[in-house]
Amino acid sequence: MKLTLATNEEINILHSKYKRFNTHLLEKPSELYNHIGIMDVFNRVLTEEEASELLGENHNLKYGANFLDTFTQLFHLKESEVYVHIYKKGLSKEAFKYKLSCLNRSEANLFRKLFSHSKGIYKIGDVEALVFLTKLSVTELYFADFFFPSLDSVIIGNYDLSFPIYSKTIIGFNKCKEIIEENGLFIRQ
Repeated sequence: MKLTLATNEEINILHSKYKRFNTHLLEKPSELYNHIGIMDVFNRVLTEEEASELLGENHNLKYGANFLDTFTQLFHLKESEVYVHIYKKGLSKEAFKYKLSCLNRSEANLFRKLFSHSKGIYKIGDVEALVFLTKLSVTELYFADFFFPSLDSVIIGNYDLSFPIYSKTIIGFNKCKEIIEENGLFIRQ
């Protein structure tokens, strides 16, 4: 599994492009991003009744592969580099231990390593690392912000497989949308 700390140069380039790394905390993402949507299994917002019937662990297991395939295709785009921001604040010791207990030994070691550095920006170097990090979000164990600089886009892990996507350009947004739809998913706007 190839996952390395981003260099200071890479961090500076990412910061100049995105301005903030903890994108999931933005209250008004439209102030930084021109194109916003939600990557989802459904093409509309569900009613409360539909959500209680359709969402949950089985929903995530059923559709998780679509998200893994989408992230993998985005990763394999020509000249694509992918970075992930691991937000380390607000995770109690008990919650951290619980998350470790849900992972196998090698995954737990990698998860521990992610939290051993003060920096939270990592460069994803192979599909194995990408799949591991994507699965953390798909299973709702731990959410991460995924940066796709070649697409000027960020995808944010979130509950119920409703992942916000923010893009600076319509070209990046449309490319993401194309790949998302190829994998049987939608972008709600």
